[in-house]
Amino acid sequence: MPYRITDACIACGDCTVVCPCRAIVEEDRRFGRKGGFREGKDDAAAGNTSPGSPAAFFRITDACDGCGCCREVCPAGAIVWQD
Repeated sequence: MPYRITDACIACGDCTVVCPCRAIVEEDRRFGRKGGFREGKDDAAAGNTSPGSPAAFFRITDACDGCGCCREVCPAGAIVWQD
């Protein structure tokens, strides 16, 4: 994987839209499994996440070809080259 997503990720999903390899997958931080966004009124009311914080993050898989499209569109600068 040439790139990785750091904790600066705001979970906007822009990277998933532009990735030609479909190499970016969404995962749920709280439960450690693939899934959808879990942020919302019910979660915040239950104390499962702080209001306004993303409950999900994205991960770049081995399918990444290193094109850099994701890095170019990331508004948070959360995608970096992995050494």
